[in-house]
Amino acid sequence: MGMASRIAAVVLAAVSAIAVTVGAGPAHAAIGSTVVFKERTDGYDCYRIPAVVRANNGDLLAFAEGRKGGATFCNDAGDIDLVMKRSTNGGQTWSAPQVVIRGFGDTKGNPAPIVIPSTGRIVLLSTMQCVRNPACGRVPRVQHSDDNGATWTVPKVLTQELGFATAPGWLATGPSHGVVLTRGAHAGRLVAGINYTVDGQNSGAIIHSDDQGVTWKRGATDTSSTSAILPQEISLVELNDGRIYAAARNQANNANKCLEGGTRNRLRAISSDGGATFSSRFGYEPDLITPIVQASTLRMSATDQGGRYNRVLFAAPSTCDRRRELVVSSSFDEGGNWTTKPQGLLVWGQDAAYSDMVGLSPSSAGVLYEAGPAGNANETIRWSVITESDLGAPVCGSAYRVIDSEPLGTAGTVHLSYNASNGTNCVVTTKASSVGTPSPTSAFLEVQGAARKTDSGEFSYFAGPVVASAPGVCVRWGGAVGSAAYESPFEHCG
Repeated sequence: MGMASRIAAVVLAAVSAIAVTVGAGPAHAAIGSTVVFKERTDGYDCYRIPAVVRANNGDLLAFAEGRKGGATFCNDAGDIDLVMKRSTNGGQTWSAPQVVIRGFGDTKGNPAPIVIPSTGRIVLLSTMQCVRNPACGRVPRVQHSDDNGATWTVPKVLTQELGFATAPGWLATGPSHGVVLTRGAHAGRLVAGINYTVDGQNSGAIIHSDDQGVTWKRGATDTSSTSAILPQEISLVELNDGRIYAAARNQANNANKCLEGGTRNRLRAISSDGGATFSSRFGYEPDLITPIVQASTLRMSATDQGGRYNRVLFAAPSTCDRRRELVVSSSFDEGGNWTTKPQGLLVWGQDAAYSDMVGLSPSSAGVLYEAGPAGNANETIRWSVITESDLGAPVCGSAYRVIDSEPLGTAGTVHLSYNASNGTNCVVTTKASSVGTPSPTSAFLEVQGAARKTDSGEFSYFAGPVVASAPGVCVRWGGAVGSAAYESPFEHCG
C-alpha cells in the first residue's frame, strides 16, 4: 500500500467523525525567495537548468546555463555559457555571474556539480552540444576546482571513457548535483546520472568515479525495452542502507502528460552495488504527480547519521498538465512512498520548472529553481530556504508541527504533532534500529474520554499516523519499537 493509501486508511478509521485529512495543505502561500538569475540581465537572454552545491568554505555555488541566440528566445540550442553565481551569506545575496565554460557559439550546459567533503574539491560534469557543427553530437565532459569554485580546470572529454565510440546524438549529464557515497564498500565513490540515445534506443544510466572525479565509468544502465518508459534527467540520492535511488523524468508521456492522472510521469530505479548495476530497473513512481520535467532529490536526515528519522526530499512542479506549483515532497521510508501534494510544502505557487536542492544543516535545505508568472516558468531562477518546521511533522504532513517527542532509547522516537488549523493531533513512531527490516512497531493516540486508537504491526520504517481531533482536550500518546515503549500521561490539554 502506498503512503497516500495507508494514510487515508488510517485517517478514515481514526477520525471518521471529522472531515479532515492528514496534512490538509500544502501551505497556501509560497515561502520567501531571492532572485539569483533573471532573464535579460548581464548580457544573457535567459538562464536555465539550475544546479547548486555548498563548498567546503560554506559558500553556495549556483550554476546555470546563460543562454544567448538560438532559433527562438531561450532556446535549448544556441550560444550558451555555463555560468555560476556565489553567495557568501547563505543565499541572501549573490555575486555577478562567473563564466565557468564559455560557449563560443556552442551549447555548454547541463551542470552536475559534486563537492567532495574530504578534500573540498568540486567536480563539475557538463555536456557540450556542437551547434555550429551538429555532427559532433553531445559530448560529456568533466572539470574540477580545488579553490571553492574560484578557478576551474579545462574540461576533459569523457566520450570514450564512458564507453561511447563517438558522442551520441543525444546525451545529458544530470542535471542537478551528483553524490558522494558515504556507506558500504563504495564509500567515497562519486556518482551522477546521465541519459543518452544510441541507435534510436534511450538509456538511463549512472556514471561513477573512484579517484575524485579524474576518471569515470558508465555503470548501471537501463536501455528502454518499451516505448512507455524513457528515463531522462536523472537525480540520485543515497539510501541509508547504501543503495542508490535514481529518480527520472519519463519522457515517454510527453504527448499525454495527464495519462492515468499523471502517475506515469515519474520513474525510479535502484542500484544496490554503488552504481555498477541496477538491481531494480526503471518503473513508475505513482506517488509523485508532476508534468514532464526534471526534478531534484536530496537526503534531509538519516538515523544512521544522528537524525531522529529518515527523510528524503523531492522537488518538482506538482500538476500534470503544465509546469507550475513547485512542491517539496518527503519520503520517510527511503523512497518507498512519498507524501501527497496536500502534505507537501509549496515553494512557488505560480509557474515553475527545473530545480536542485542542497543541504544547509540537519534541519534545513536550500532550493534553487526556475520560476515565474503564468506562461513563463523560466523568467527567473530563485533561491528559497526550507526548514524541517516548514516541511512539517514526519509522515503527518506540512500542516502539522511536532509539539512533543520521546526517544525509545536507540530503537526510535515517538512524535506527537498538532495541526493548529483544525485542532487535530497526529502520532507517529519512527524507527532508528532495524531500519528497513520489518519489526514490531506501534503508535497510539487516546483523546480523554474516547477510545484509544492504535497502529501496530511489523513495520520497516514507522508506525502511524494515528490521527484524532482534540481541540481543548487532553491526550495520551505513545508507541513502541520492539520492547522499547513509551506511554504519556494525559497532557497537552489546550
